[in-house]
Amino acid sequence: MSSDPIQQRLAARKLAVDQLATELIMDCERAASGRNSRRANPAQWNGTDWRRYLHAAAHSPAALYLPALYASIGEIETALIQG
Repeated sequence: MSSDPIQQRLAARKLAVDQLATELIMDCERAASGRNSRRANPAQWNGTDWRRYLHAAAHSPAALYLPALYASIGEIETALIQG
């Protein structure tokens, strides 16, 4: 790990984004497929499954934090470039 605190902050935010994005996808896929393991393949989802997926995406707690984290990452990267 880098000893530069700005690089550490950037790495921490990127890790947080990766974790939240994974949580978001898992929430959406879980909502779409429900408890039916036969519906685990998105290629076989019907319209209702996709509506459940989108509803979960819109209401997932993970989705609330992603825009702020992406903005923060952009600000840090801009500051490093202008350095």
